[in-house]
Amino acid sequence: MTRLPDHVLKLLRTVAEHDTGDGVTFHAVPRGRWRLAEHTRSYAVLARTFYPLTARGLLEVSGDDPLAAPVTITDAGRAYLAGEAR
Repeated sequence: MTRLPDHVLKLLRTVAEHDTGDGVTFHAVPRGRWRLAEHTRSYAVLARTFYPLTARGLLEVSGDDPLAAPVTITDAGRAYLAGEAR
């Protein structure tokens, strides 16, 4: 698997840090961004930042609310981060 860009890796690491098993919630905010609800400093990313992670099966986005999306890191996502740490 090719190395992901730094801003995409930051999203994966942030979700991994805050996901304790039930996932984390991102809320839609203006200008095509999604804000992590549980983050103390209002971490927000562009919607397109999720695409490389979901396409590779590293994150799973679920739910049917267009303004709030539950996001969970997958086992493959945790394995990818473990490989990056080496």
